[in-house]
Amino acid sequence: MNATLIKTISEMVEQACASERNKIGYELWKSHIKPMIPIAQELAVVHKADEEIVTLAVLLHDLAEVEDIAKREFYPNSAAQRAREVLAMYQYPVDKTELVARCIQNHTADLNIPEEQCVADAHELIKIVDIPSLFYDAYHHEHLGIAEGKNWVESCWAQVSPLSQSLYQDRYTLARHLTQGNVCKPYSYETDLERTLSELVEKACMSEKNVYGYGMWENHICPMVPIGNALSELHGADAEIVRIAILLHDLAGIEDYSKAADHHIHGAQRAKHLLQEAGYPSDKTDLVARCILHHRGSVILPKETPEERCLADADAVAHMSDLPSLFFMAYEKKGLGFEDGKKWVKKKILRDWQKMSEIARQSYCNQYDAIMHILVS
Repeated sequence: MNATLIKTISEMVEQACASERNKIGYELWKSHIKPMIPIAQELAVVHKADEEIVTLAVLLHDLAEVEDIAKREFYPNSAAQRAREVLAMYQYPVDKTELVARCIQNHTADLNIPEEQCVADAHELIKIVDIPSLFYDAYHHEHLGIAEGKNWVESCWAQVSPLSQSLYQDRYTLARHLTQGNVCKPYSYETDLERTLSELVEKACMSEKNVYGYGMWENHICPMVPIGNALSELHGADAEIVRIAILLHDLAGIEDYSKAADHHIHGAQRAKHLLQEAGYPSDKTDLVARCILHHRGSVILPKETPEERCLADADAVAHMSDLPSLFFMAYEKKGLGFEDGKKWVKKKILRDWQKMSEIARQSYCNQYDAIMHILVS
């Protein structure tokens, strides 16, 4: 492999990505092109492809639109042509130049030669190996909804050749586990009050006034209920109190976004009002309110009862178990760049982990470690 040429073109592409003219941002180099190279080179060995051709194709496949975003309209033709121009500058053999151009031209279409397959597979596998990159692509570039983003890993995997899949099966299994997020399954509440509150909260989540969207119910509150039940057993807590607190813990911010910053305070008051109206026992009402008041990770308040610890833990676990929603918030709602979005999600997970009880940490430490690994790699 011509290491000098590879190094020269690598530096040229990185400089182009760092340029102010690049409207995509330097993250294209850091999160996409650069990490694609070792994947493509590994695949070249398996597919018996020319490693040099594959490496050059990866380096050059996005250069045209990096230099001029208007060229995106003509992709991949513009990308293949730009690769020809660059390689001609270095008097690269014409036959090899055409092979590089073919890899770029066809990496999203019909594949006929090993080099094309390597580049195409690496283009999809980078999203599976680097989960933040997967979500950045899904939510920032494709503007998918949360549910569609959850299925993005499977869509990418389906485009990878069987031979390459055999090499990355373990990484795909991990990625699929971490990207599925929470699932809202029908739950049979044990009391009429719980059913009534469930309907009230779900209706509030469906309202146009709810800036968080219905996903707040579907991806957070509803899946928290079985998590809360499991943690209630762990903590020896009153599961009914915990379920009611789960249903009501975010209601204040859902009904009125102006209360979101202090939703733990307003939520406790709202819960008291609703439960008093329903004739719920005053001691249990007070405990539900205390759970809500003390559940936040960003506002550290003492948690003196098993129920309080249980709600805080369930809230943290629900966040930790739903990476799609967190990345959707970071990349789509907040419009953060790739690295800033990763940092935001990492900070959120760390804050939730810190508020969790020791007994809950012991139960979820493997999941936490797996998430931290993908956020710091």
